[in-house]
Amino acid sequence: MEKKSALQSMSKKHRYLMDDIFIAYLAMGLYLTLVGSSLPAIKEEYQISYQIGGLMMSAQQVGYLVMGIFVSAAARRMGAKTAYLLFGSLAFVGLAWMMVSGNPAVLLVSMLLTGICKGSTTNFGNQITSVLSNNDSSLLNFANAFFPIGACLAPLVAAVCGDSWRMGFAITIAVGIGMLLHGRNIQIGPEAFVQGTDTGESGFGFFHKPIFWICCVMLLCYLAFEASLMGWLVTFFVDSGATTETVAQLLATALWVAVLIGRFASAWFATRFRPHQMMIVMALGVVICFTVMMFSHTLVPMAAATFGIGLFMAGMYGTALGGSDNLIGKYPMCMGMFIVIPGIGAAVTQSAIGALADRIGIRGGMYLLYILLATLLIFALLFIRHQKTIEKQKTA
Repeated sequence: MEKKSALQSMSKKHRYLMDDIFIAYLAMGLYLTLVGSSLPAIKEEYQISYQIGGLMMSAQQVGYLVMGIFVSAAARRMGAKTAYLLFGSLAFVGLAWMMVSGNPAVLLVSMLLTGICKGSTTNFGNQITSVLSNNDSSLLNFANAFFPIGACLAPLVAAVCGDSWRMGFAITIAVGIGMLLHGRNIQIGPEAFVQGTDTGESGFGFFHKPIFWICCVMLLCYLAFEASLMGWLVTFFVDSGATTETVAQLLATALWVAVLIGRFASAWFATRFRPHQMMIVMALGVVICFTVMMFSHTLVPMAAATFGIGLFMAGMYGTALGGSDNLIGKYPMCMGMFIVIPGIGAAVTQSAIGALADRIGIRGGMYLLYILLATLLIFALLFIRHQKTIEKQKTA
């Protein structure tokens, strides 16, 4: 008899809650990608400076990081369902404000709201999925696969709307309204979202667990690598002389398709392999594909390597969370730290590549990512050693 998946084993109300998480991740991929692609048009129409544009992106990151810390406290005060629905709707409020006002203060607050929504969705989504599935890597990867679905839909929405970025925002807001209507009937009890602290231990007791730091560093390396690759890929292809900007944009979209395929594949592999086994294979795959991309100077091998990077790195996030010995379920602040610490690393890495590229070119700047990949490999090996230590302790 075939073993039921974590999702199939859930009660009806918990499957309904997971459906809402899937919709929330899809909406997040849609609005984050659409906002990024619409910023040039918004900048031109509202006549805002590069400085304001940069502050808008920073405001979004601030909202994301702050929400990673305070979402559990907000859930305790307001109730998990109220906090989930309220903060999950703020991105669509921000989009609506951007549609009607070009005032710099309004634009900054609007982007802050999209960051708060992103932080809330990430924190609630991953913790609920982890708790309900008993930290199942397969379901974590499956849930996170809905983000690239939204990201892949964004270019289609933009193409349908043509030059009207407002129409694209309106479609996204409609998706958000649909998500809220679906979310009216969800139930988030203590069995789905941990709001207290681990019995007899500090709410920050996970800081003393070696597996927390192993998984946190792997998440930092993955998120910093992904953010840098997504942010600089088009520039890398164009400045390398391999292709035009239009083709480079298509390749960036293809990278999201690879991530989508990779996340669904990772969900399947996670039912057959342990997280530490998957992580070392994915890390090696990314290193090999990234090396091919960096040392190639023609389009075909660079494009193939980029697609390979997407396939191998896609499952790292869910796999690292799934291998964290259920710290997310035991400590309500743990997921927040898994957001904040890697998020800071991603922001610093992107800036460092830009600063280095000004001096030695974008290809030279991208070599900085090898530091992340080397660190990822080291901690993937520590991940394996930790798991073997745990298995020895159980059999002793």
